[in-house]
Amino acid sequence: MDSNFIRTQFYQFGRHMHTVAIATVLSLIPPIAPVAGIVALVFIFLALGDIKNLNYQLKNPNLELFRSKYISSFITIIFAIILLVAGAVTLALSFIFPPYVLIFNAIILPISIVLLVLGFILLISASVIEMRAWENLKIFFQQNKELVPDALRHEVIDGCDNLRTGALLYALGFLVITVFIGFIFKAVGYFKLAKMNTILYQEPSKPQPVQYQVQYQQPVAQDSQPNLPKEQVVAKSVEMSNFCPNCGAKLSRGGRFCPLCGSEIN
Repeated sequence: MDSNFIRTQFYQFGRHMHTVAIATVLSLIPPIAPVAGIVALVFIFLALGDIKNLNYQLKNPNLELFRSKYISSFITIIFAIILLVAGAVTLALSFIFPPYVLIFNAIILPISIVLLVLGFILLISASVIEMRAWENLKIFFQQNKELVPDALRHEVIDGCDNLRTGALLYALGFLVITVFIGFIFKAVGYFKLAKMNTILYQEPSKPQPVQYQVQYQQPVAQDSQPNLPKEQVVAKSVEMSNFCPNCGAKLSRGGRFCPLCGSEIN
């Protein structure tokens, strides 16, 4: 596994996310909102390309799920927009035609309602899929602590949480206010992921060395005559006790004095 390549891809991912974050904020300005939205979309897919290149090395299922689910969410949004536009157009036509065209209105009005309902359902589904995508990216960073420095990894995990919350609030867009709050969460989340562009200037996390406790055994006192078997040592001490330590005369059993020199036997 090429660690330099992995860090470089994370760096590129952070750079692209930084552009996405700035474009997201600029999309609040009405004159440049369409251009900013297109720029954000382009750089999001560039960031997904970085994830794809990264996964050539890591082969991590969570990275692949993140990428595939995010693309699925985007495709679902496209279909949802098409249905909503078609429903709005048909609904407008039902009001344009004169009231006496009852047969036409009886056909087109239900169609417009069905299209609008399906569009909203797809929008909610897209938000749910996006939530799961950010959850997969969060799990990846939680399980691969050695790839990213600790402080940076916590920021990225928080960013994934923010983006997941933003997608959830978008799913509740019928409340209107949740769309604005979700936008704030998404902008903050993109800026947190953008901090990956500092990974080249930070030291990677290193595993803590395992400390082993060495127990020292107290040395056992050796016998004064270690080279002799125990039986020989006992026999030698018995043999020495049968002779007088002063003159060397042989002693009788039970005597306290040497019969030759009169020395006291201990």
